[in-house]
Amino acid sequence: MGIPLDRDGLRIVALSNALAELKQKGIRPKYIYTIPTVQNPTATILPLARREALLKLVAEYGLPVFEDDCYADLSWSGERPPALYAMSDLGNVIYIGSFSKTIAPALRVGYIVAPWSILSRMLAIKTDAGSGALEQMVLAEYCTEHFSKHLPVLRRSLRAKLETLMESLREHFGAAAEFDDPQGGIFLWVKLPDGVDALKLYPLALAAGVAINPGPEWSVNKAHAKSHLRLCFANLSHEEISQGIAGLAEVCRREFGVPA
Repeated sequence: MGIPLDRDGLRIVALSNALAELKQKGIRPKYIYTIPTVQNPTATILPLARREALLKLVAEYGLPVFEDDCYADLSWSGERPPALYAMSDLGNVIYIGSFSKTIAPALRVGYIVAPWSILSRMLAIKTDAGSGALEQMVLAEYCTEHFSKHLPVLRRSLRAKLETLMESLREHFGAAAEFDDPQGGIFLWVKLPDGVDALKLYPLALAAGVAINPGPEWSVNKAHAKSHLRLCFANLSHEEISQGIAGLAEVCRREFGVPA
């Protein structure tokens, strides 16, 4: 079951109502999965008050939380609210992180922080099929001395690319492209006019050399996300971003009449 978000992330009232409804039906969820810091794809950051409310709610229902924090180091301010794991004293939060967003996409090294009662059960079924020992050793060597210096440089680079992306959207789409200025991350969640079908736009844009993520593939509410796009800017140059948006606008204009 998907829970709606707003500009501050997960809507706690909506979650509370959903849990109450499931309880009436005799259904107990296995866990709550959330990306509280730089949510994918909206890039929202859950405020401290909502984090406290979330933990209070899951304690009431006796549910664990699966906290995916893989984008947390990519907030522009360099600051972030405390992790749910750090805020909970009940041992009911499983925290996961990754270095593929901050060091290199092909570096498939992540980690889990959880109470031993949970980790001990995971270790029995754990394999390193996607993460070799050499990569882990190199990463540990690099991070010890360089990670804290690397992050500010990375954030500045990503923020500059985001500025180029937003400026290009304003130039080529005008008011037809709606988006919030995200607080961090590597993607922008864009709403086009309702007449645009992102799933139909995807192959047409790809044929023109522009790769997009259709909104319905990134939302549990596919109808709501029909005209949304997730645009990832991390691995592109400023010139590629500008050219890509110009090409995307041309395809949209030809196929959907947007922008006019």
